[in-house]
Amino acid sequence: MECLRVKLYTPTGIFKNPLSIKGIEIYPLPPYSTIIGLIYRAMGRKWNGEYFQISIQGDYQAIYRDYVWFKKHNFKDKELGRLPLQVPILYNLWLLIHIKASEELLNEIESGLKKPKELLFLSGGEYPVKVEEVKRVKCLEKFFSEEDSIKLNYHAYVPKEFKEKISPSGTGEGILFSLSYFYKNSQKSKNYSWIDAYYFQKGTEIYGSLILDEDNNPVFLAEPTTEELKKSEGEEYVRFYAGNWLMASACVGTLKVLENAVEDIEKYVEERTLKIPKSLWEKLPELYLDYFLKDKESVKRSLEDSYKQKGNDINPYNTLIYSRLRDFHSNSPFTNQSHEYIKRLKGVYSENLEEVLGKVKESFLEAYRKLLATIKDLSSICFFCHERQAKNYVDATTFTPLFASLETVRNFIWDPIPICKECEFLLYFASAGFYRSAGKYLFVYVPDDLLETYRLNLILSTEKEIEQEKLGRVWSVVRYVLDLEKQKSSWVLQNIYFVEIEMVGDATANIYSFHISPNLAKAIRELIDNYPKNLQDIFSEFLFYIYTGRSLYEFLFLLLSGFIRKDSYKNLQGGTIESKIVQAGRNMKYISQNLLFFINFQEVLNMNTQKDYTNWAFWAGRELKKLYKESENTQKKLEPLTYRLLEAIRRKDKEYFIHNLIRAYLEVEKEIPYLFKEALDDKNFSMIAYAFLIGLNSEEKSKEGQANDEGENSESA
Repeated sequence: MECLRVKLYTPTGIFKNPLSIKGIEIYPLPPYSTIIGLIYRAMGRKWNGEYFQISIQGDYQAIYRDYVWFKKHNFKDKELGRLPLQVPILYNLWLLIHIKASEELLNEIESGLKKPKELLFLSGGEYPVKVEEVKRVKCLEKFFSEEDSIKLNYHAYVPKEFKEKISPSGTGEGILFSLSYFYKNSQKSKNYSWIDAYYFQKGTEIYGSLILDEDNNPVFLAEPTTEELKKSEGEEYVRFYAGNWLMASACVGTLKVLENAVEDIEKYVEERTLKIPKSLWEKLPELYLDYFLKDKESVKRSLEDSYKQKGNDINPYNTLIYSRLRDFHSNSPFTNQSHEYIKRLKGVYSENLEEVLGKVKESFLEAYRKLLATIKDLSSICFFCHERQAKNYVDATTFTPLFASLETVRNFIWDPIPICKECEFLLYFASAGFYRSAGKYLFVYVPDDLLETYRLNLILSTEKEIEQEKLGRVWSVVRYVLDLEKQKSSWVLQNIYFVEIEMVGDATANIYSFHISPNLAKAIRELIDNYPKNLQDIFSEFLFYIYTGRSLYEFLFLLLSGFIRKDSYKNLQGGTIESKIVQAGRNMKYISQNLLFFINFQEVLNMNTQKDYTNWAFWAGRELKKLYKESENTQKKLEPLTYRLLEAIRRKDKEYFIHNLIRAYLEVEKEIPYLFKEALDDKNFSMIAYAFLIGLNSEEKSKEGQANDEGENSESA
């Protein structure tokens, strides 16, 4: 067998999941459709319905996050809006592509890639693609035993059908992705066929029946898919694919509903796929209602409170259902107040709870039938499941925080997005998938495992001591996530992220996301046990800083300012994060070496390996303080020196800092330590300056006395 081998390079790559707007998730390698598009641009023509097979492998130097502009057209106001979004970006990306096609088509592809008809780009056109090699290679199939397994030199997509012929050796089963392939026909763009493929990381050992090129590179050619195959597989089940955080949240909500119905949920999950028997699917609307009304005592209290407030204006449907769905599904069949099946319940109240709930149930099921009856005549396949016929387009009622009305605003994502009735109804379960607290919704997404996503979100909703607040809850999830490292690939760990939705209006929301970077995971694992016990009251503020990427040197400055300038902040009020940190500094009785925790943590995040400088600078500060205290004349100059050094640190003024150090050492007739020259290096300045200032203001205590004081501080802080 002969293939065309192509090697590509680009400085950056952003291969965004089309539905990951605002909660950005990316593919670890370009999907098949991206490479196909590049090939046809190189040939200078459009796709005419021909097919060929592709193998995609690659490697990248690092993942970093940066802001890019996304554009949005507002039809109503006739203006183009722009939105800055933070996206993960693959840095220094190399790709190894193998192509198998008919001889005529292979010649055309080879000619096009050797002499492209236009400049080639990947991922939005920020940087051009360099074609480093285009070469015909012979490929042979060969069987490898487990003892003779080969190691992947590149990350690779392995099609699901191909994976049945091979096995990974003790390195996990790979991450399943559903990837866009060729268009279904040449007349309709964005109407893709899809391929299920596993992502294996570089270094994975595999064995079995493998295809190798003449340089022993494995080749994983994707076979064309047929819709008939998927249809036959799904005859007994209604299948959903958790390929993005939105659908994953809906699947998690569905699993919660099924577990409430005492179903064995594990038998309905295969990796990222939720498979619900059709007989159970037909019962799902009633099961969802049972989930809403499961706590009869709480339901009764809610109705009683509503009746006390509204009297005859009470509407039990709004109290029990509308209040649960309105934020995510504004103006939908389940929430639109103009529908008769909702309006007729106004004034309905009775001490007979079951009678009231029966009427609520009737209205809910009518809303469900209304949803099913609202259809459009479309020829598209559903974007979400890739197998059922679409009957509608996604709009604001489908998931209000993410989507806009098609009549007014064009979405940032593919527009319009076709959706089948099954997926449309499933998205209503996102309300159960998110954890709600104080007007905000939080969801944790694991990109390769639906059951793991479900378990993490159960942890999120578990109340524990310090974990009452949102960030505290996230912390419990983070600790659990870090325990997964032995089981998960680094790609998964880098892309587990948290989606927070904050409602700011009836149909308006802010969506935020943050993730656990490899450096943050390392810092937490290595150092978190050393977090100062006397500062537990601002642990949530510390978590806020590290989750949002703010520098812990800012955190430390506020803390030291509160301690050093206690009188300046004696009238401090307000509940901001900054004021809480300053107040914690004011409440400290003394400063000790344990504050170096924040410096060491930040330097792990900065990937700075010069940790010895921290301890050295601390003890240099401690020694200078001792020298200043030997004389009453110099002792009274210690406080002004501290103020000047703190100001130099605030301004990041290295010259002013060193100038004051020289004066300080001249005051006690000592030579300034030589290593302070390292403070002139930008990457070391904050580390050395803060460590020195902490040492200069620290107190020597016995271990027993320090433990007692820290205990008292933690109570009074």
